[in-house]
Amino acid sequence: VRAWSDHRVRFPGRESGRSIQFFQMRPGDLIFYTNSGGTINHVALYIGGGRVAMIECKDGIKISTWNYRTPAKIVNVLGD
Repeated sequence: VRAWSDHRVRFPGRESGRSIQFFQMRPGDLIFYTNSGGTINHVALYIGGGRVAMIECKDGIKISTWNYRTPAKIVNVLGD
């Protein structure tokens, strides 16, 4: 989450939008990941095709599979 703010990107919080299951994901949905203590520490933007875009402090924008880590929550914020 810090990496997004470091790059001046604002996004709705995990309380915004509607929680969905992985099979309901559409481009624009947000996927939240937690650290080992259960605190959300990372968010990615679902871009379709099973992939997410994320910002990493060292590498900039990175594309990965949506389940490279176990998601804590998936949220539809666009309302579609």
